[in-house]
Amino acid sequence: MMHFGFGSRNDPHLTSSVLCAFAVSVIATTIPAPSHAQLEEIIVTATRRAESLQDVPISVTAITGEAVQLGGFSDMEELSVFVPNLYMSDTFTGQTLAVRGIGTSTGNEAFEQAVAQFHDGVYYGRDNLGQNGFFDLERVEVVRGPQPTFAGQSATAGALNYASRRPGDSFEGNLNLAYGTTDETSVEFGVGGPVTDTFGVRLAGRYFELGDYWYTQRLTGADLGIKENTSLRLIADWAPTDNFELMFKYENHDVYQLGTPREKSRCEIRPQFSVANPALAPGIPALCALDALYNDMDLTTLTGVTGSGGSQDVYDAIRALNAEIISDPNYVSGVTPLWSGVDENGVARSPVRENLNDLSQFDEQEDRDQDVDIFALNLDWDLGASGYTLSSVTSLVEYDKHDWLDPDASSFAIVVDERTEAFEQTGQELRITSPLDQRFSWMLGTYWQEHELDTEIDVYVAFGVGFGNLLEEESEWQSLFFAGTYSITDQVRLNFGGRYQDVEKTAVFTPSIAFPNGDLAAGQATAFGPLNPLFSLTDLRVQTDDVLPEVGLQFDTNENTMLYVKYAEAFKAGGFVMSPAPGGRLPDPISYRPEFAEGVELGAKMLLADDNLELNVALYDTDYTDLQVNVFISEIATFVTQNAASAHTTGIEFDGRWAVGDNFTLGFSGSFGEAEYDDYAGQECNTLEDKLFVIENPGAAPGDCSGVNNAGGQTLANFPEWTLNFTPTYTFDLGASLVGSVVASIVFSDGAPTGADRDPIGFVDDWERVDLRFAIAPQDADWEFAIYGRNLTDNRKFNGISGGDFMSRSTDLIFDGGDTIAWERERRFGVQFNYFFGS
Repeated sequence: MMHFGFGSRNDPHLTSSVLCAFAVSVIATTIPAPSHAQLEEIIVTATRRAESLQDVPISVTAITGEAVQLGGFSDMEELSVFVPNLYMSDTFTGQTLAVRGIGTSTGNEAFEQAVAQFHDGVYYGRDNLGQNGFFDLERVEVVRGPQPTFAGQSATAGALNYASRRPGDSFEGNLNLAYGTTDETSVEFGVGGPVTDTFGVRLAGRYFELGDYWYTQRLTGADLGIKENTSLRLIADWAPTDNFELMFKYENHDVYQLGTPREKSRCEIRPQFSVANPALAPGIPALCALDALYNDMDLTTLTGVTGSGGSQDVYDAIRALNAEIISDPNYVSGVTPLWSGVDENGVARSPVRENLNDLSQFDEQEDRDQDVDIFALNLDWDLGASGYTLSSVTSLVEYDKHDWLDPDASSFAIVVDERTEAFEQTGQELRITSPLDQRFSWMLGTYWQEHELDTEIDVYVAFGVGFGNLLEEESEWQSLFFAGTYSITDQVRLNFGGRYQDVEKTAVFTPSIAFPNGDLAAGQATAFGPLNPLFSLTDLRVQTDDVLPEVGLQFDTNENTMLYVKYAEAFKAGGFVMSPAPGGRLPDPISYRPEFAEGVELGAKMLLADDNLELNVALYDTDYTDLQVNVFISEIATFVTQNAASAHTTGIEFDGRWAVGDNFTLGFSGSFGEAEYDDYAGQECNTLEDKLFVIENPGAAPGDCSGVNNAGGQTLANFPEWTLNFTPTYTFDLGASLVGSVVASIVFSDGAPTGADRDPIGFVDDWERVDLRFAIAPQDADWEFAIYGRNLTDNRKFNGISGGDFMSRSTDLIFDGGDTIAWERERRFGVQFNYFFGS
């Protein structure tokens, strides 16, 4: 059942955001609404050709490049906050991306994403490419629901389509400078135009730095979460005739981040109940407890101080805490519990090795570094008087990524994780398109792609052993797609088409092992030696092919209203499992099957109030089977990838724009719905559920609860039942040939779970956010100066939870144990200067 509400009346965050929204509304009521106000038409390419947004029978939200630039969004994650039914968040292992509640876990490094991304027609299937910077864009399109025909590649949930600015018919450019209170610095430029009558060039780039995310490493004082991203793009257009255009693009992204912002939110510090994970550090107390008591860290309030990335020796902390216990006058030997790990004499009684912090792998700072190169060659050729168009997209996408991660999120040298990835994808799409102005119009296309992926995860654990997994994967994608529109009458059109898709993947999987290069106990070891292969699993192969239909009907009730209904099927290809395997365990199973989606969408696109009000509404219902899920069973520190779930998503989405007057425009959007698992065999249990399961089931072992849990009716992670967004824009005359403008971005959202294990701490309450921007510019608009405030409500909702801190546990049967949470950035302010030149 859907629930509609706006949270507690006494919520201070809600109160402040409502006041902001009310103030904007008061401004709106004072503005005259002349009858001649008009909305500019928005052109999108979600159907692989340029069409008006109001003519496309798909649920699409389009954001202009100007809105992206002036809003200061650094990447898709920041923009997603203001788009209903779109969720994107930077997690510990990568970018989580979901549409209508459906996405793909980042826990398996070999997954493609259920939300396909395209930039200038080039497919991005890897979540890592979601970290690419935003700059010099024409628009961003968010396409919802299964998209077999026009997106094809694994788009079971939807697609994101980015379009770059192209060289225009005249020379022009812009420079954008911004600086914020969190040392947020942005320098963006774009310049281009014709070089000759037939050749044009555009060069654009952006440097973005986030110098203060608010998180601080307890031991080193390093500012975790800071970013430094550099992006550059060159586009060259050649059009020797009116019927022929060839575009070449080169793009580079250098993406760096220091640490993953997260901190402990709950911890068991009582010695008699405090334990680390018995699978990885038996006999050691909860690491968060050691941080709280030994490093004097406050784990009960939001402080921004975290131990993640630390490399202290765990035994130093245990001995110091035990010395305090023994020196207490009330201490009775053998009666009062000691911190585990060492006895009263300081002798180690756990297999966890001492002096791990002497090894260089445990002394690496937690960071990410990724370098991306993208080449594209796009051709559009009108074939003479026939009106047919031949289009081609040839592409090469490659990147190298290197991460150092601290999975235990503590100040101690217990577990460290190094991940490297090299990816290369080549693709070729060909399309021939008929003219649109005929009774039967159509598009026929073919797509071919191959990729090479070498991804390695090396985990160094408390026993003084390193384990590595290397997956070398190759794939070949082949598809044939068709889309046709038959005009039954001038008002009724039948849309039909689909795609045949075949995906074949082969792989070699190689586990390896490493040991310290000297005697660790004697202090003679400085690093783990090289990882030595144990064996190789060769001839691994998965193959998926299917015909994916799409059919719909459009009906123009009048010249300003279009109704449509659409049915579509899609699949996401199977593949191989690539997750950390502490202890050298092989993934079981080693591969996973495809997931499938079929959905119905009913929509309306309308222009009302003398074309001053644009309103788009879509009702949807989609069923998913064999969902590819990645479950982390924290009790045994093991990832399990499987096709274990079926789910459905259903609801209503709406968006639009209202030109209230020449000076005031109100953008609005929202969603109401549900996204639930129908069946989920093997869903992760939280720590409390697992403890009770072991007690209630004699013979059961830790982690068994997740193996038999079968959850249905549970809301998917990060899906709120409702969201409401408002974007009012008001311009006014300041005199002296100056114009002012105020733009607000206002979001209200229901709460949602952030994880799959039903832990109450992982549920986000109702939240609100208000961004505000005030700018002045001359009437000829060759420059603009603005001040902005973001997250003015200072609602520090958390974006994700670790699913239970697997190294900080409690044996208490009424206490869940530890947890690690990532919080949204705080309230911030800044200034922005824009300079425009040329036409």
